[in-house]
Amino acid sequence: MGIISTSKAAGVGSSVENQAFAVTAQVVPRKITIVGTYDPLKTDIVPDVPIRVFSAEEVGALCGYGFMIHRLAVQSFKGSGNGIETWIIPQTEDGVKATGSIDFTGSTGSGDTIFLYISGILDMPVEIPLSSGITGADICALVTAAINRIKELPVTAVLNIVPEICDITAKSTNVWGNDISIAFNKRPGEELPPGVIAVVTDMTGGSGTYDISDAIDALGVGDNANEKFITELIHGYGTGGLDILSEYVGKGDTKTGCYSELVHKPFQSLIGDVLAGSSGFTYVRNIGNLRKGTDRTNGIICVPGSVSHKAEIAAQAMGHRARIANIRPEQNYVDIILADIDPGDAVDRWTSYYNFRDTAVKNGISPTIVKNGIVYMQNLVSFYHPDSVPVNSNGYASFRNLAIIQNLLDSQYRTFNTEKWKNFTIVEDVTKVTNVEARKKARDIDSVIDECVALITVWLGLAWIYEKKYSIEQLALPGAVNIRAGTDGFDINLKTIPSGEGNIMNINTILDTSIAVLSQ
Repeated sequence: MGIISTSKAAGVGSSVENQAFAVTAQVVPRKITIVGTYDPLKTDIVPDVPIRVFSAEEVGALCGYGFMIHRLAVQSFKGSGNGIETWIIPQTEDGVKATGSIDFTGSTGSGDTIFLYISGILDMPVEIPLSSGITGADICALVTAAINRIKELPVTAVLNIVPEICDITAKSTNVWGNDISIAFNKRPGEELPPGVIAVVTDMTGGSGTYDISDAIDALGVGDNANEKFITELIHGYGTGGLDILSEYVGKGDTKTGCYSELVHKPFQSLIGDVLAGSSGFTYVRNIGNLRKGTDRTNGIICVPGSVSHKAEIAAQAMGHRARIANIRPEQNYVDIILADIDPGDAVDRWTSYYNFRDTAVKNGISPTIVKNGIVYMQNLVSFYHPDSVPVNSNGYASFRNLAIIQNLLDSQYRTFNTEKWKNFTIVEDVTKVTNVEARKKARDIDSVIDECVALITVWLGLAWIYEKKYSIEQLALPGAVNIRAGTDGFDINLKTIPSGEGNIMNINTILDTSIAVLSQ
């Protein structure tokens, strides 16, 4: 039975052990964090402290239904399907609330229904049944009451008696409310009852300043940045949050922020846009060009002409991104449905033309496309497209590539943070270490190369990289793995090519009406 720990008889034991150190790579568990303002009457909330949540309903109960952070949570969970770990970071409000109004005039002799949509929330229309002969003043009162009955809406309403107008106020302060739309008849067959006229004054006047620095710092700072390894960040601050997030994650192709060697936990974020027509295209293209040299963190997704809130569009898109990347990070996001997002009018959609979409993607802009009245995602890209990097070599451009990068960084860290690579000893040639116990912890350059080859093989098996031959050949070159000058560690230069993102099928069918070819 051999010599075991309880043996007593004299004897000399000699054995050899072939120990397998398995290299594995796991998909990084996705974690969404939502940053937004909450109801100031919720005095039990401590601002800028992360809270784990499990549903949009819970966020509404905690932070106030209809407030920015709740509306973002509604869309995030709609995209993620409640299957992704989600956190919120509530922020205190600052500024002035936006206001708008609806003035109804005339009367109706029918019993029709008014269909009102606030902020383009298609799955929550404000439906107001009318009795025959009702006047505009009475309709204003009914609409005011109907709006206030739906707690999830981002506004409240008050009946202004002289003149009788339904005054609408955003629940959240600041410029957020300026993007809340007031619209009628967004589904087929809906129309205002005959004889009723509605004059809408768009939401405006929301003002103030946003600073999400405290919320972002709550994720960790320095070498502890993003210590929970959140993978998607959702916020309602539009362009006002871009610089702070880009700086935190790390600008350009540098080892800074969340891309630093001791952090290796980058995340991505989106803002939305709904500006219509060629002016909308010019606006987002200019944003992309201003940020192209440094911003590999942020992107912008566009649904031109939509009456849905632009930040809610981005929130749902990020929810979808997290859900898909949690299952198959190598998958892209083409033709993922943005549920209940208003498609806007056809004449407003610069996204209807391939040349515009192609130009947009090359400029760091994410277009959508509308089919049968439904909004579909297409390319999801970051702003990063510097002139010095060829389009085909830009690894930071695609959100899908960035999901793979998150997994590559994580698996590298996990592989070289196992027991096998703790307290190791560096030697020139492991085979010359004759002591069995010492050899277990002895490492040379070939040991590192073998581990990298195993890691590359696992990556290929998961379809994260295109092939492994090139990477292995590069590892064999002098300088790919070096012993540090103080013999206190290894420096590894591991080169790899991410797997291709299947976006384009270009088919050319060649016709010849002559049947002579059949006799050849």
